[in-house]
Amino acid sequence: MSALILELGKIVLATLIQALPIFWVVVLLVYLQYRRAAGMEQKLFGRTINPVGRQVVVSTMLGILGGLLASLVMLLLGLSLTQIGLLFIWPVALLLLLIHPRYLCFSYAGGLVALAVLALRFLLLPLFPALAEYALVASLLEIHIPALLALIGLLHLIEAMLIYFGGHRGSSPLYFKRADGEVVGAFSLQRFWPIPLAALLATVVLESEIQGVSMPEWWPLIKPVLELEPGQTLQYLAFPAMAALGYSDLALSSSPREKSASTARFLSLYSVLLIGLALASEFYPWLTLTGVLFAPLGHEAVIHYGNRIEHSRRARYRSTAEGVPLMAVLPQSAASRAGLRAGDLVRRVNGAPVHSDLELLMRLEESYFMVLFEGLRGGGSFSIVLNKRRSEEKNSLDLPFFARPPSTAAHASLWHRGAALGLIPAPSRQTPIYAQARTAAAFGLLRRLWGRHKSS
Repeated sequence: MSALILELGKIVLATLIQALPIFWVVVLLVYLQYRRAAGMEQKLFGRTINPVGRQVVVSTMLGILGGLLASLVMLLLGLSLTQIGLLFIWPVALLLLLIHPRYLCFSYAGGLVALAVLALRFLLLPLFPALAEYALVASLLEIHIPALLALIGLLHLIEAMLIYFGGHRGSSPLYFKRADGEVVGAFSLQRFWPIPLAALLATVVLESEIQGVSMPEWWPLIKPVLELEPGQTLQYLAFPAMAALGYSDLALSSSPREKSASTARFLSLYSVLLIGLALASEFYPWLTLTGVLFAPLGHEAVIHYGNRIEHSRRARYRSTAEGVPLMAVLPQSAASRAGLRAGDLVRRVNGAPVHSDLELLMRLEESYFMVLFEGLRGGGSFSIVLNKRRSEEKNSLDLPFFARPPSTAAHASLWHRGAALGLIPAPSRQTPIYAQARTAAAFGLLRRLWGRHKSS
């Protein structure tokens, strides 16, 4: 068995090397998405919070690992592209994109295609047998629904793993106004992964012409529907393919790490159940309809349940009478070097109590050199001094040109100047209207572009 897995690994690596030109095109698309998010951060806080280059490198490496794992599982299951109907799934997915961005997902498109196949086989063809003569209908009838469901489950399982290990990284702080008028903070979680795949193509050959690696008798677990003549057998060819996974979510009442871990758990449960239904329907065809319905409805349930939990709890990032929580302290910034940390509750600045982000930033603005922060951290108190002048000089030298604060401080907002020192405080009802409108518009744009959660 180990020798077989080693040989399959060699096939996967050789196939992925052939996919390099297409792979870099997908990496470029991932880069453009991260650059768009960085532009939003620049507008909101006057600097790039998450470096684009670092995000692209991390996402690419994780995507390659995910692609290797997915390819090995696809090879072990024996999933052939002739069985899963990708030529039908992609157009349906793009049509669903016109309805809402989060519907750009194989669970929805694949579920609709599978329903169409079942309707043809059991409803339309018995009444209109001549339909089978049309090329489009014939191609649909070749789709093997258990293989299609297994592919959907496998891609979502890989996505769940990527979300768990990296979904919280590169999160962007946002402010927005709720329906009740309260201004709260949240984190936008957006990750994109290029997924190189070694796909299989099943072909019919004579037994005397068979070449390659001999597979055990139990393989493949999901049998193809191709009909064989005497003296013929199946041969599988591996060739390069590309996919991309995207994740978008909102951490409102939980931290980015807690939110991504929760989403990953729900999504992995959905994936395992769907793969189980796919394998079961291979041996018990009466379960096929259950798996087809579960693909889109189960995915929708994961989204709505996660959002309901997130929005039913009290907002985590909001200023109160007790003080101002710090949503984020940017790495290698003045605040970080002084010792401030995300989650700190700032109660006094230079001895004066602060109850809103506006008061905190105004106290910070009034200080020329040394700023004293006092508050609570993990149940204990802290007292930290920030050297404003030395930190500002160091920031201007260390930061790359695209991340530096505006050169003219008079034209930068308090929030821009706070971010230049590395501070992102939680908002409050005293947050100025112009800041509310700007950040709310940004949040609305993110929701329109990416939805709450999507994968493709």
